[in-house]
Amino acid sequence: MNSRKAAPYQEGNVKLRSSIISYLGIALGAVIMAFSIILFIKSNRIVPGGIMGIANIINYITGFPIGLTTLCFSVPIFMIGVFTLGKEVGIKTIYCNVVYSVVVDLLDSSMTALTGDLFLATIFGGALMGTGVAFILGFGATFGGTDLIGRIIHKYVPTIPIQWIMFSFDFLVILVGAIVFGPELALFSLVTIFVSTKLVDVIQEGVNYSKSFFIISEKSEDIAAAILNDLDRGVTSLYGRGMYTKQDKDVLYCIVARRQVVYVKNKILAIDPKAFITIGDVREVVGKGFGGSLFMKK
Repeated sequence: MNSRKAAPYQEGNVKLRSSIISYLGIALGAVIMAFSIILFIKSNRIVPGGIMGIANIINYITGFPIGLTTLCFSVPIFMIGVFTLGKEVGIKTIYCNVVYSVVVDLLDSSMTALTGDLFLATIFGGALMGTGVAFILGFGATFGGTDLIGRIIHKYVPTIPIQWIMFSFDFLVILVGAIVFGPELALFSLVTIFVSTKLVDVIQEGVNYSKSFFIISEKSEDIAAAILNDLDRGVTSLYGRGMYTKQDKDVLYCIVARRQVVYVKNKILAIDPKAFITIGDVREVVGKGFGGSLFMKK
């Protein structure tokens, strides 16, 4: 096969494989969310905000299926979003909603909650939901609920931040839940949302937090050599200029694991006790010597 023809063919295969993996990842996230509803949230009358919270309330009052209710609310919002925000909203969003709705309704009648303890249901339901949302977001989709409503309203009222629109909507849903289920369950619902949101951050940004060092020293060469040789970590020298002294200086930048912080700091100060050091948190590092993130975006 001609190499010029082979290249587009191979590129097409890579794109197809990437697309298949993406849709499988979204489906997995939707299934995980469905399990969080069935095993923990629905039977304990927890209201996780957004459209899922509305679906739980309607199911409790009328018995109408949760999945179908979610889809009935999600499809109109999705259609408005496409016309308002453009095609970038994506077919993946409606795909995610369909998978979630079908799975939750198919399994709802055949599975029962794992626990009736509100505290356990709140923690594990929120954790499972956060895991599902992280997969959905990580593979390029959204659930199409509160975030999409926020983006639509923000387009016409740009003075209102999206996050405040989302918070207001979720708060109203939980307020309705408090009226229907009682204030105590509403408080547990807030904990579920908190746990879910935090777990999304952890999964997307990684749990192996690292530390960054900025080092200004007259002995930058010696310090860089010590870090390179003793820790096998890379060091970058940046150009800097002291605005008070008007002198040029090397600013060293490096990232190390948390367990190495004390060692690096002591090593620097042993070489130059007058060194100026700043240490910061790094939520995610992708590259040689570090684990990287669960989701690798193109």
